[in-house]
Amino acid sequence: MQTSPTAGRRKAPDLVRQALLDATARVIGQNGLAAMTVQDVADAAGVSKGALFHHFSSKQALLDATLTAMLDDFEQDLRAHMQHAPASHGCFTRAYVEVTFDHLLQQTRDNDIGLTMANLLEPAMLARWREWMRAMLTQFPGEANDPRLYTARCAADGYWATAYGRPLDEEERRNALAMAAEALKLCLPA
Repeated sequence: MQTSPTAGRRKAPDLVRQALLDATARVIGQNGLAAMTVQDVADAAGVSKGALFHHFSSKQALLDATLTAMLDDFEQDLRAHMQHAPASHGCFTRAYVEVTFDHLLQQTRDNDIGLTMANLLEPAMLARWREWMRAMLTQFPGEANDPRLYTARCAADGYWATAYGRPLDEEERRNALAMAAEALKLCLPA
């Protein structure tokens, strides 16, 4: 006898939780943060609203968990880049620039990755991003106040803010690669 997909999910709460996080990012990417409803997320994940609230006590808890998961994924990419590069001046910022531009260049369709800059500018989400960045920079204290490294991170953030959430055409891809190359030059010792 074969179990139904719903019965299988009941036995795999981690899969349901991940489906809800993925669905939240998709729904926000498609509709924007202000228009997101828990019913939209439950529908996108293929679960009931009650199942959503079994995993997340509120809409805010769902949003917090989604942003945490996205930041964790981003940080994992950063650390992987840092592992493959020699520890030296600007290692965090180099990885930050590389990963940010990699994410931009990998977009293949509208809202491919989910939370766009417009959504991250929501005050609570922006505060979370700043908190994450401060925590990262405490691990790399020589980079926090270095003006060249700060400029490189701002260049990556600025380009991301203008291009994220949509596919890049060929000219934009060339511009992104050129901007990344210039930002990476700022990561070299002066």
